[in-house]
Amino acid sequence: MSKFKKRLIALAASAALAAGSMVAVQSANAATGSNCNLKSKATNAQCDLFIFGALHRVTSLDATAPGSGGYTESQMSYIVGGLLYRFDADGVPRRDLVEKETISADKKTITLQLRSIKYSDGTALTSADVVAAFDRWTSTKQSASYIEPVDSMKASGADTVVLTLKRPYPDFRFALAQQFLTIHPADKVSTVEKRTAYFKAPVSAGPMMVKTFTPGTDLFVAVANPNYWAKPVVKELRVVTIPDGNTRLAAFQAGDIDYAMELPLNASKVNWDKTKFRVGGEMDSGTFMLAFNMGAKQPNEALKVAKVRQAISLAVDRAGIMRTAFANLAKPNCGMQFNYNNQYYLCSLPKDGKRDTAAARKLLKEAGYPNGFKVTMLVPNRLFWQDAAQVVKDNLRAVGIDVTIEMVTPDSNISIPINTKRDWEMMWFGNNAATPILQLSNWFKSGGVWQLNANIPDATIAETGKLLSEAAASESSAVIKEKLAAVEKIAYDLSIFIPIGTRFYLSGSKLANNLVEALLPGQLQFVVTTIPALPKD
Repeated sequence: MSKFKKRLIALAASAALAAGSMVAVQSANAATGSNCNLKSKATNAQCDLFIFGALHRVTSLDATAPGSGGYTESQMSYIVGGLLYRFDADGVPRRDLVEKETISADKKTITLQLRSIKYSDGTALTSADVVAAFDRWTSTKQSASYIEPVDSMKASGADTVVLTLKRPYPDFRFALAQQFLTIHPADKVSTVEKRTAYFKAPVSAGPMMVKTFTPGTDLFVAVANPNYWAKPVVKELRVVTIPDGNTRLAAFQAGDIDYAMELPLNASKVNWDKTKFRVGGEMDSGTFMLAFNMGAKQPNEALKVAKVRQAISLAVDRAGIMRTAFANLAKPNCGMQFNYNNQYYLCSLPKDGKRDTAAARKLLKEAGYPNGFKVTMLVPNRLFWQDAAQVVKDNLRAVGIDVTIEMVTPDSNISIPINTKRDWEMMWFGNNAATPILQLSNWFKSGGVWQLNANIPDATIAETGKLLSEAAASESSAVIKEKLAAVEKIAYDLSIFIPIGTRFYLSGSKLANNLVEALLPGQLQFVVTTIPALPKD
């Protein structure tokens, strides 16, 4: 057993000592490298080794066929895959493997000329590989709403791809920068059997390439890809799985890891040496929510009634949830969209989302449930979420709704009731996306991830889907705001999803901001800054 593994076991045994107390950090090891610290700049940083303490094990590097590794495997698939556009640290999609972009006058044809680049094994990346990646994404129907405006993608010679759009799509770069479009050799991924073998040791056209990977184990290692067009600021990224939050905190304090995306709330009470550590809340472009199953296997008759779901929305104390479970590090929501850095955010809930138990009881009575009912709420076992669920339970008890909380451990097992059994009742979760239009499309457009998760019939969201398509095709802020406001009105009428507050994480790093870390807002992608940086045009 390695010294590192032994130390983690010891830390796990003593983690409770760190929880809930004022801990003074005496010392910590630094990430290794000639310029790898809090003062490093994007133009000169150089880390030999950087260690990420992650919640999940990496079980798959095929972003179109995820395993049980949650966001961690999505993040790692992102940095070891080629991308046409890649999110920079500010969440802006930049040209990565695209050398030149040309948009037609009617904005419905996009021609992309590719860089001359080779995979990490020396073979050439071609337009056929790009088209194959796009076809694989469309065939899986994952987040299909993101690429619904794309009619086709075709190769034009070995180094050019052409997208034909159904309508103008100003945000197309945000869609093409998703992890679902990671590019791999077409001939290696053309069948299920080939993909299964290939993704055990894939080649890379991204900034990093795989060094050590055994699916489902506690260690994943990526190293700089020498054939990438730019030089990553880190030579080796080591991902170690530490499922327990307090153990991650102890490992971060001890210097055994350099970065943690999710730390427990007591980390905010630590007396950190600010010359070596940066710890703080990271806002996500997402919304914590209560979601309801609208499928045929929904076992709870009460939850099939819109007035009941609206009553639940009125009964929850959003401010109390964000205060109790999240220490007010993020704000409550009075609308569906994420409320951080979003010009289109608006309050669409009655009474601006403030609690009104009298109105909730009135709706329950009108719906035929004056004495309430029983409901089971699934909650993925993530930091802060159990505390939030307890507040929801207490809130709903006040209007006669008896909530049984079922924690899902590990949190990635939530895919079983969502995708396999489909018989869940109510759930605490979150919905995040790069833009407000894409976020609302997740919920209210055919092919959206949460439209599918909640088993919503296409007919139910036909009107919202049309409004979102119109918003996505527009470059007018006024038009977009009008369309999204109309969507949000319908969203409350349906109340299939009840917004609670903006998603956030308490993160810690020993490296300067925006160099090597999860993309926040975003969470499903990972940033490895390069020299030179992604082009800003």
